[in-house]
Parts: sequence; C-alpha cells; structure tokens
Amino acid sequence: MPLIENVSPMIVVASLTGLLSIYYLLSVVFRLKKLKVLGAVKRLFGFMVFGFVTLSITFLLIGTQGYNALTKEELAAKIKVTPTGNQSFHARMEFSDGHSQVFSLKGDELMIDAYVLKWKPWANVLGLHTAYRLDRIRGRYKSLKDEQNNQATVFAINAKSGAGVAEWRQEYSMLSVLLDVEHGSASFVNADEVAEYQLSITTDGLLIRPIVESL
Repeated sequence: MPLIENVSPMIVVASLTGLLSIYYLLSVVFRLKKLKVLGAVKRLFGFMVFGFVTLSITFLLIGTQGYNALTKEELAAKIKVTPTGNQSFHARMEFSDGHSQVFSLKGDELMIDAYVLKWKPWANVLGLHTAYRLDRIRGRYKSLKDEQNNQATVFAINAKSGAGVAEWRQEYSMLSVLLDVEHGSASFVNADEVAEYQLSITTDGLLIRPIVESL
C-alpha cells in the first residue's frame, strides 16, 4: 500500500493551507494597491506561515514516494526458493501487487533488506505511519571464508532507484524532526532446498517465515 494512500489527513491539511496561502497572498496584493501597508504586512505574515506549512508537507510527501506505509504486520511478498546447484539457487518473488521477479543467486542462504522510516507518535496523528522500501536481495554464505572468497550476487528489488535513509534525511533535513527511528532491516533463511516463504514487514523490520501448508 503506497504511503501517500495512508496520509489523506496530510493531503487535506496541505490543500487547506495552500488555499489559505493563496488567499493571504491575494490580500497582500489588494492592500498594497489600496496603500494599506499595515494590513499588507499582517497578511504577509499569514501567507508566510501557511506557505511554510504547505511546502513542508509537500516536501514530506514527495520525499517519501517509493516507500510503503504500515501500521501493523503486512505481507510484502511470497518467495519460492529452488536450488540449481552447489551453493546456487533461484528465488522467485511474487509481490502483493501481483507482479513477480526471479533472481539467480549464489550462496547457502537468501537475504533481503529494506529501509525503514519510523515517525514520532504525534506525526501518526496526521496519518503518517511507519514506512518501508524493499531494497536488495542477495545470496549469503554461511561460512565467512566463502563470503570473502566466493562470488557475491546482489540485485535491486523492483529495480527502483531512490534515496536511502541517510540521503533522504540529508535532502529533507528540515523535516527530520518528524523521524523517530531511521534504520535498515534485513532477514535471511536457508536456500539449500526447495521451500516457500512469506516476506512480512512489521513496524520493527523484516520477517521471513516458511509457508506451512494446512492439512
């Protein structure tokens, strides 16, 4: 579920403050034409306040595009692992929106990581909830020696480019006061036999669970 679909209160606030900004700007122009300088100054102050709020919320919405929002555990994808040889396997990911990707990986384990943005409780009142973006999938070796010497395989999930947490915070530093926690989260499972897993995202991070067929 895209983050912007979960922040309708913020969109409403941005729309209202945007309209108020336009109103105060027109009032400033009108009073200057009437040579009412004091009234123009008062209206200018209102324009600056509402304009700042509108721009801040707009930057926040734009800056978090590409992230998904959640308030509870959410199924992000189903994964089928199929070994193709010694320390090599295919991982097929079927995402919640219906599309799928297949990755050829080297290693003993499947590893997936994501970016997580957790907001301050008072920001949740506006509809801004914990956000995540799946980032990379890779093959992981159990042995440190293999990890250091064998072929490494890593791919971008969804092949989407976007700022990481650090870049996001640097670009939108004035909004960082809204952040409670910023971190990366990763989870890995064995990939040495055919198996199916579900990838879930919680407010704390990633979870990969085996899919158990019901009897």
